[in-house]
Amino acid sequence: MKKSILYNLIGLLVFFVACNPIENRDKLGDITPASEFEYSITQDPQRDYIVYLENKTPKVLFSWDYAWGLTTRQKDTVHILVPGKYTIKITATTAGGIVFDEREIVVTMQDPDAFPEPEWEMLTNFAEGKSWSWDLSLEGAAGNGGYKGCTAPCWWVLDAAALEEQGVLNDYMIFDLNGGKHLTLVSESKPKAGETKGTFNLDMDNKIEGWSVGTLTTQNVTVPFGWDPNKDDLPFYRYDVLKITESELHLSASQPNTGDWGEAWFYMFAPKK
Repeated sequence: MKKSILYNLIGLLVFFVACNPIENRDKLGDITPASEFEYSITQDPQRDYIVYLENKTPKVLFSWDYAWGLTTRQKDTVHILVPGKYTIKITATTAGGIVFDEREIVVTMQDPDAFPEPEWEMLTNFAEGKSWSWDLSLEGAAGNGGYKGCTAPCWWVLDAAALEEQGVLNDYMIFDLNGGKHLTLVSESKPKAGETKGTFNLDMDNKIEGWSVGTLTTQNVTVPFGWDPNKDDLPFYRYDVLKITESELHLSASQPNTGDWGEAWFYMFAPKK
């Protein structure tokens, strides 16, 4: 009986503690509107791809998104890698909450240290972008062959008619460096009809002597027909660059740990007309 009374008293105590807060929470302060922000965004007059950011607003913290990166420093110097029109997006933390602002700048000069290899311009035409479609002047624009043995499709060779059967004849892709390393796949049906957007990187130091000249990696998007038909259409996101010029882009993809003369897939592209 005494234990029952004790348990009831403990239960009542827990109930009252739970229903009565033991702390006084401070109220949020006032929101500082963007019209009261004090900051500067200036460009180096000799090298306008160098941008100086400075927040002078009291008790407000800035985060700056400058397309090629993000910084939370209140005073910073950043580089815009490719000429073009950019919007510097500001996320400000004020006493009363988050406030957004933005400022537009125009960069007319190329950062010489950003993309020193000429293949970047060959592939993308920098901020303007460059479209690549199948090179139908070749005997086969896609297909499979031997890894590190072939430099073009040499087993199953797909011409225009075969590409049409696969539903990829009119597919193409667009590389651009307009505020990022963007890759857009435009397809009729696979993996979906319309545009699929992602990003890419080009590494001209990662190559296989005597076979490839670099490596192309993609994220969230593939090249046209960029999947393995013999592996339930498993997508490829890494491609060996076999050749890249102003007018030719030859790629190969294979499953991890593929040995010499194992199955590889080949993709032969030319600038879209």
